[in-house]
Amino acid sequence: MVKLLETSPCAGLLPRHIGQTALSERPQGPMWSVAPFAGQKLAVARALQKIGLTFPEPGQVVQSGVPSVVWFGIDQAMVFDVAALPKLAAAVTDQSDGWSCVRVEGRALEVLVRLVPVDLRKQSGALRSMIGHMSAIIIVRDEDVIDVMVMRAMAQTLVHELEVAATGVAARG
Repeated sequence: MVKLLETSPCAGLLPRHIGQTALSERPQGPMWSVAPFAGQKLAVARALQKIGLTFPEPGQVVQSGVPSVVWFGIDQAMVFDVAALPKLAAAVTDQSDGWSCVRVEGRALEVLVRLVPVDLRKQSGALRSMIGHMSAIIIVRDEDVIDVMVMRAMAQTLVHELEVAATGVAARG
């Protein structure tokens, strides 16, 4: 009989320390994609208030203790660390095992400026962009802490891209 082993997207790849930069995998709990039906964004925001959250504006991250909601695109958000959602007037999809999240700490801004075609210096919250050739969600926690999310299948490529960029930053001193 075949025995399947559950592994995280970056199993065996992280953590890594390169110069003053640390790369670590952020564990993913339950994740729900929420896309309100036409004209239902306000109703979804009200329903999310039952669990201490709301529907985010573009670029916004809404945190309530551990649970959070991150803007994920036009009229789309990802709800993190909530076991079950209230009834929502939205298309809701369980994304719990579909994403990889890598936290870049230390010289995060210097590393990501080499990979992202967006000026991250004045950014905060979430933005959608490319990292290398991958579509990504970038969550700027502060100048020295940035989370990068890509589809699970791209985890190894993301780690490779971040390692190369961090090595370049470390080589500059």
